[in-house]
Amino acid sequence: MKIALLHFRVGFTDGVSLEMEKWKTVLERMGHEVLYVAGEFSQISGVEIPTLAMNDPTNIWIHRNAFEKLLVSDETFLKVFKDYVRRIEEELERKVPPLDILIVNNILSLGFNLAAAVAISEYAKSRNIKVVGHHHDFYWERERYSRPQSEFVVKILNRYFPPKGENFFHITINTLAQKELFRRKGIESLVVPNIFDFDQPLWKIDEYNKDLRPSLGISDGDIVILHATRIVQRKAIELALDFVECFCKLSERKVHFLLAGFPEQESQEYYRKIVEKAKKMPYTTHFVFDIVRAERFLGEKKYYSLWDMYAVADAITYTSALEGWGNQLIEAVFSKKPLVVFEYPVFKSDIAPLGFDFISLGDEIHYDENESLYKIDQAKIEKAAEKLKWLLSHPEELSKVVEKNFQIGKKHLSLEKLQQYLTFLFNWLGLSTG
Repeated sequence: MKIALLHFRVGFTDGVSLEMEKWKTVLERMGHEVLYVAGEFSQISGVEIPTLAMNDPTNIWIHRNAFEKLLVSDETFLKVFKDYVRRIEEELERKVPPLDILIVNNILSLGFNLAAAVAISEYAKSRNIKVVGHHHDFYWERERYSRPQSEFVVKILNRYFPPKGENFFHITINTLAQKELFRRKGIESLVVPNIFDFDQPLWKIDEYNKDLRPSLGISDGDIVILHATRIVQRKAIELALDFVECFCKLSERKVHFLLAGFPEQESQEYYRKIVEKAKKMPYTTHFVFDIVRAERFLGEKKYYSLWDMYAVADAITYTSALEGWGNQLIEAVFSKKPLVVFEYPVFKSDIAPLGFDFISLGDEIHYDENESLYKIDQAKIEKAAEKLKWLLSHPEELSKVVEKNFQIGKKHLSLEKLQQYLTFLFNWLGLSTG
């Protein structure tokens, strides 16, 4: 079959882009012809639809008027909206070849680009293409989408996020989202968790990345703690900063904190707060997103892959207050590094039952309105820091823990497991799996 994977962007280090690459790998192993369709590409080729790019000025204008403040008349808003829908649909018609299945990532659930959801839905219906909505996040999970500025916006959210119909099928990435989607919309969905290739070679220090630590001023005996997520507020990176501060006070060795993810455009104020907080810490924080790409690249400047960052790390922090699943959590499991985790809701419902052995920061969090940052109980931080120090000083126990986690991940979250899910999905769609 001919299958397209569609998203705002492809080839970046955000979770959705990374997950799409895994899906493409497995679908091609199953014998299907797969292409990417996106508004923006990095190091990966595909069908480019510029009107779908996250920084498209028309969408930014619509987004602000839809969810912040309607600054024009309803008629003007509607005219701009319909014209944008038409432009997106025309680009799809002109550039996308005939398809059997269109797998749409987040565009039909998040609410970031209202017009794109309408255009894609109508385009697929007019060509009788089966659509699989792969919903990583929903608009009702984000504060920014909670204040629609007109009845028209409410109607669009109700009708297209996600759309219903005999040609539309839906995938959620955790059981909480599955239940909430049914409660709100009466839509059934298949749960497919984030997965990973556990059969690839382990990430290690090699000729390419052996200069990474020295280039950052990190000595062989120093401890590196990695935080690999994007810099957005729900990732609660301030909790990791607080944890590393506590760990640093316990450690006899110099400690470095490595932040590998990039700040989203709408998160610049949060990024500034993280930078300011990091300056006050007794350890060095390295913001290295400007040298990280989805794949290694050597040109005028040397770029490392996200996997190189795991290779040079001694431990990983994953402190999100809210996640649909947790790509970097699985990456930490594969990297065979100890993981310090805040127990966000989906972790408790879908991940903890698998039996992983992580260092916990607990599951209670509060938002400090004065600082606009998250906080957790200091006693939990101290207990977690002591446990990591103990593990790093007991190599045999550390090896047992990370190997146990690796085997659990390989059993439940592998590419082979994804193939089983996709086979079930195609049967659900009434299509051949070969």
